[in-house]
Amino acid sequence: MSTAPFESSWNRNPVAEKFAYYFGFAPGSGHFLQGGKDRLSLEPPPGSPWKIEHLDGGLLRNRQVPDKPDGRVHWTCGGRPDCWFAFVWWDRSGDKRGACNSGFYVKGFQARREDAQPAFEFACVAWPRIVARQLFPLVLQEAP
Repeated sequence: MSTAPFESSWNRNPVAEKFAYYFGFAPGSGHFLQGGKDRLSLEPPPGSPWKIEHLDGGLLRNRQVPDKPDGRVHWTCGGRPDCWFAFVWWDRSGDKRGACNSGFYVKGFQARREDAQPAFEFACVAWPRIVARQLFPLVLQEAP
């Protein structure tokens, strides 16, 4: 992953590492967070503003997004001192059961609307096999 520095008005830390985690289906294992020090985890990334309940469909349910996989990627951001972006979508590419979702959780970008697209693209490059297995093209949606 890139460790290029950035300046952020969101926090007092002028340098943050860019990193993308993936939460979703792991073949033969179920739904887990992938990336970081541990291969598979049910713990949110260190410093993340979200709990596992949010990663496991909660962010989509909180927005009342119907459980209908269609490639639409919804996003939000939050956290301190580091800003995190969450990019979430309903996904049946690995698990065919209902209520299955996937998400990229990205840190290292500023908390601005215009940074959502670069952060999403960063995650897609970091997780090409996840993007490639999707049943629909992933399309980032405008924030509500």
